[in-house]
Amino acid sequence: MSKSSIFFTKNKPFFLGKNVSIGKNPNFGANVVIEDNVVIGNNVCLGHNTVICYGSIIGNNVHIDHGCVIGSEGFGNIRDQDNIWQHMPHLGSVIIDDKCSIGANCCIDRGTIDNTVIQKYVVIDNHVHIAHNVFIGEKTAIAANTGIAGSCVIGKRNMIGGMVGMVDHIRTVDDVVISATSTVHKNLTKPGVYTGIMPISFHTSWKRIAFWISKLDKIAKILNIKKI
Repeated sequence: MSKSSIFFTKNKPFFLGKNVSIGKNPNFGANVVIEDNVVIGNNVCLGHNTVICYGSIIGNNVHIDHGCVIGSEGFGNIRDQDNIWQHMPHLGSVIIDDKCSIGANCCIDRGTIDNTVIQKYVVIDNHVHIAHNVFIGEKTAIAANTGIAGSCVIGKRNMIGGMVGMVDHIRTVDDVVISATSTVHKNLTKPGVYTGIMPISFHTSWKRIAFWISKLDKIAKILNIKKI
């Protein structure tokens, strides 16, 4: 489509931008917005009130539930000389590969320069936020209310529990399981199940506490303390 238009299909209005490519058998809900230069594959389902922002690429057999925003600009801000936050433009896009499923009210931000990428067979629950430049490996599952900060790289077949928080630039290897409500603040370099919950405190105190917690197992062995 070379011109922006408002269409009605089966009495459901949706907005179609310029230079949009849509494959066979689309299934779009009411009030869907598809901005300029979007590419959508075959057999794609977009729920009611979903927005696909400019330049996004969606593969075949993808299901995106109601109220999602795909390709919005991320939370990239810098302070000026007066300490006022100024927004940085995001020039990348979002690429969602084939056979992904995304739950309701999710936000997947476009990349700053490179793209945000969701590989094939990824399943994402409701209310998940994926920030700019994140890469999610194939067959990964992410439960509700998880937040993944910018430039994280998630391996293949990861399982991320509900309400997990990942700080920026985290990397995980393949076949990692992260327990619900965990906070991930370091790279996970070996497959396995990880759990991490730490009460908030002043950062200097937290660093000391975290250091000693990481040494407790060694201390117990030195003191010959039996495991509970």
